[in-house]
Amino acid sequence: MTRNDNSLPFFRQVANEILDGETASQIAEQRAALEKNPEWAVGYYHLAQLLRVCQQPVEAKKNLLTALEKEPLLADAHLALGEIYVAEDDLERARQHAEIAAQLGKPRLLEQMKRHGAA
Repeated sequence: MTRNDNSLPFFRQVANEILDGETASQIAEQRAALEKNPEWAVGYYHLAQLLRVCQQPVEAKKNLLTALEKEPLLADAHLALGEIYVAEDDLERARQHAEIAAQLGKPRLLEQMKRHGAA
């Protein structure tokens, strides 16, 4: 996960290294927690969000789908999955998850899609 971008100021490079290391540590902790409790849907959601921070959308999507297998009405997972589908330009699937999230009290993505003519 280490970023080595010499175009950034030195202190920004150092900050990036620290943040990358902290995120990697949190990912490892989350994976360990899921090994102990593999049915913990929210844990898969949290792991997915950490993976999204690290620009790993494929792995994040896999964990969101696992979270939703374990807890189909996990609104935050539907919202995050919808956001990934928007980024992949799969607007039909994005809309489906945005609608479910909205029904569960999280309308933000559906509202954004409507504003931009994507829903």
